[in-house]
Amino acid sequence: MSQEERRSERRYLIRQAASVRIPEHNPQEIATTTENMSAHGVALRCSSSIPLHSKVRVTWFLPDGPSVKGAGQVLRVEQPVADESFLIAVRCDVPFKISH
Repeated sequence: MSQEERRSERRYLIRQAASVRIPEHNPQEIATTTENMSAHGVALRCSSSIPLHSKVRVTWFLPDGPSVKGAGQVLRVEQPVADESFLIAVRCDVPFKISH
């Protein structure tokens, strides 16, 4: 079964500036970019790795609008190829919420 077939929710290609924070390890925000997302998950491009199974808080920024926030766990980390960034897959505990 392919990765696409295992997904229970539709993914949307959304590339927006975002940040991720790992409360247990590092309270500072790490700049990322969303690759795609669903109601309960997001794939992030990040210049540094995030430990597998880490609890994270994700914020992504709508153009000229509010931010969207969620919290979840890192399910997959794909190593970069040829100086690209890491791909970090996060499963969110609850659907993303718009923060005004």
